[in-house]
Amino acid sequence: MGRSILLLGAAVALLAPASPALAQSGGTPVPGPGDPCPAGYPGDDTDREPVARWMARAAALREVPQELPVMAGLAESGLRNLNTRGNPFAGFFSMHRSLNKGVYRGFPRDPELQLLWFLDTAVIVRQREIAEGDEEFGSDSDGYGLWIADIERPAPENRTGYQPYFDDADALLTESCRPSDQVADETPPALRVSAAGRQRDTVVISARCPREACMVAAQAEPRRRVRAAPAVAVEDDAVTLTLPARARRSVKLVVTITAVDVAGNATRKEKRVTLLR
Repeated sequence: MGRSILLLGAAVALLAPASPALAQSGGTPVPGPGDPCPAGYPGDDTDREPVARWMARAAALREVPQELPVMAGLAESGLRNLNTRGNPFAGFFSMHRSLNKGVYRGFPRDPELQLLWFLDTAVIVRQREIAEGDEEFGSDSDGYGLWIADIERPAPENRTGYQPYFDDADALLTESCRPSDQVADETPPALRVSAAGRQRDTVVISARCPREACMVAAQAEPRRRVRAAPAVAVEDDAVTLTLPARARRSVKLVVTITAVDVAGNATRKEKRVTLLR
């Protein structure tokens, strides 16, 4: 992509580093006899194809498009594990060194941690976008570049610079890297919501996903009457979503609450609320 993306790629002002609670648990399945892609990092001295397939396999395990990390790695580093003294960015994805803490401590020398960060953040971005109303987010490969831009947070003029790498990534992945024993998670999360039928000034919704971590957001119709509640992560306890009023008079609303799990599956529920002013 050039030096501009490399130096402006992953910014300190990212989404907060992903919570480990949102990452897939249970370990990485051992490759089966028909699996063409390595489960572990193949090494800095290998060709690009094994590295791309290693990334693709990890992405498939997180229900993330296999091309996504490969496109980002090609754009940010030429699919190389860069670690130059004095450069504030490092690794395949041009991660800022301020991320060298917590679950990602040691990432400049550990490609596994770099890939973990990228996929953790990809999952969070997808959850947020779907929860806030983009129901088709991530379903079209033409949008992969902007998905990567939301992960990497480059300068605004560089946001369109990732999509041209789709064909190169696809050429490195000549077959699926999904492990032979991997079963896709297509089960939407359970969602529990509660709200008073009559509220004043601000709509307040309580939401939780009782069986798994999720992200929830809420919108109301008519939208011009209240503001949407932005997406928030839910782990064990219920969270409160607030939708402040825009209108100066009472109005009847239909509030849609959306929960999205780490695989991108969504559940929606509606609540009818009269907002009093």
